[in-house]
Formats: sequence, C-alpha cells, structure tokens
Amino acid sequence: MRLATFGSLLVSGRLELLFGLAGLATPFYRVCFLSTAATSGLLRRLAAAPASLEALAAELPPDPSLRDGLATWLEVGVRTRDLVKGRRGYRLRSRLARQLADPGNDAAVAVLEEMATLHHRLLRETPERMRQGRPFALADQDGELVARSSRVLEPFVREAIDDALPADGPCRLLEVGCGSGIHIKHAADRNPRLTAVGLELQPAVAAVATTNLRDWGLGDRVVVEVGDLRARPPEPAFDVATLHNNIYYFPTTERVAVLRHLRAFLKPAGRLLLTTAGRGGSPGMEVLNLWAAATAGCGPLPDADEMLAQLREAGFAEARARNIFAPTDRYYAFLAENPR
Repeated sequence: MRLATFGSLLVSGRLELLFGLAGLATPFYRVCFLSTAATSGLLRRLAAAPASLEALAAELPPDPSLRDGLATWLEVGVRTRDLVKGRRGYRLRSRLARQLADPGNDAAVAVLEEMATLHHRLLRETPERMRQGRPFALADQDGELVARSSRVLEPFVREAIDDALPADGPCRLLEVGCGSGIHIKHAADRNPRLTAVGLELQPAVAAVATTNLRDWGLGDRVVVEVGDLRARPPEPAFDVATLHNNIYYFPTTERVAVLRHLRAFLKPAGRLLLTTAGRGGSPGMEVLNLWAAATAGCGPLPDADEMLAQLREAGFAEARARNIFAPTDRYYAFLAENPR
C-alpha cells in the first residue's frame, strides 16, 4: 500500500472501519468452520490421527474436480488457527477444536451449530419478517438440535433438581417439555424410587427421549407422552412438576393460566421447579430472547420479579428465585409450593 493510500484511508476513517470488519470476520468464519468441521466428523477424524488431503478426499464421494474446494475449505481452518498442515497432513491445532472433537462435548457442538444456523437466521431475518407480519414458527427450529444444545445447562439444572427433589422415598414427577430426557434421568438416578411422566410437544423429540430413557435402563420407571400440557386433563397425582428451559414457549399473557393448570397436577404441598434464562443477560441469552419474542405462540424471557408474581397469581405459595448461573448473566431456578 502506498503512503498516500494509507493516509487517505486513515484520514477518512475507513482504515479503522476495515480493521473493525476484519476483527469481526475471523470469529464469524471460525464459528461457521468449526460447527461444520465438528458435525461432519472432521474434528474426530483428525483427533484420532493426522490425515492428508488425499486421505480425507478418499473418504468423501469421489469427484476429483472438487478436491480443490475441499483443500480450500481446510485452508480456512488453518487460517482460523484451528488446524495445522504439516508433513503428515492436517491435524488439530486449537484447544477448542480438540475439545469439540470429544464426543462428551456434543452439547457444545450443538450450541455452535445453533449459532451458525438458527441464530444466524434470527438476526438476519427478524426485521423483514416483522415488516411482513410473518413471525418465526416452531417448525423453523430443529427440535433435536435444541434438545442437544440445551444440555450445556445441565450442571446448573442438576443443582436445582437436587434442591427440589427428595433423595429417597416415593416420588412421582411430571416433566413438561422433557427434551432428551436427561433431566428425568438425573432425577431418577438421584432417587431410586422416583417414577416420572415426560410430556413433550414435538413427536421427534419425544421419540429421542423415549429411546434415551430405555437405553439408560429407565423404561420401566418413565413414560414419555406427546401432547400439550394445556390440553391434558389435570389430576393431582404428582409430587413434583418441572419445566426446564421452556416457559418462554408460552406467551406472557398465558403463563398464569398455564401455571395454574400445572398446579392442578400437583398433590397438596407438591413442588414446582422452573428453570429458565432471564432477560438482561449476555448476547447469547438475548438471542434466545429474540427467538422467543419473534416466534408465533411463544413469548419473551421472563425476569425474576415478573415470574415470581405470575407464580403467586397462579396460586403457588412460598415462591422464590435463585440465579444459578454466573453473576453477570441471568439463569434462574424458581421453586414454588402448592398450598396444603
């Protein structure tokens, strides 16, 4: 670059703009590359051993004319410093890439995939959809992906479950929106005498939960049913009811009625545990808030005071809230009791 060009860009402010764009580009490209590298199996393949371009190309549908495209895609990973190319071929370079290659970190892979797909769509499409009066729909969301990604919150939800459920003795649990079934599994592992009903709105997710619970050896203690809580006739047969990461699937104006209806499933002195992200947190939480607010049939994330007021209006007693996430973010466990 000539000095005159540099000076012109500097004086106009465009040099700062270009550096600002460059600073945004690498994290964005890295999210896109790593999410695909993880879901395609590349990270696990390279975690096992380095691989040459020829070896990687041989594992894909044979089309020599596309080899340059594969090589260039891999080069993006080199430029983001997640891969390195040496004499033995490509291998993982970054700690993040190695962590994402671990099958035990599938929830983090799902979060990354959600960022690159659903979150990207939300941020790109919301203004035009609002202009057209065309909100997002539940069908725009990959239910299985969301069930996987929500598992990153498991340590915090487990803590809340431990506070709400007895460690022993007969206990009947109703979980509304059971996702993968992992939270029911933790409750059942904690209390060997617990039985449960998982209620799931999306049939594909319910099928995954049923398979998981059977594989975990809980098929004789847990039943997963497909349906909407609001359409289910209540019976006061449960000691505990839980809603994890789904109160925002109900519009704000309907939440008191939903909570009142759910209370009718609880025995006297039965407990409700509700965990949810709240408004005012990190950008990631705000994107979740955007999804909830811009999706038909859903509603914005609650804040703590609003949720407590709605629980009390629904007839619950002794409702309390606790932030179970980082102090700088908002992720709450609400615990309320049905009057005796």
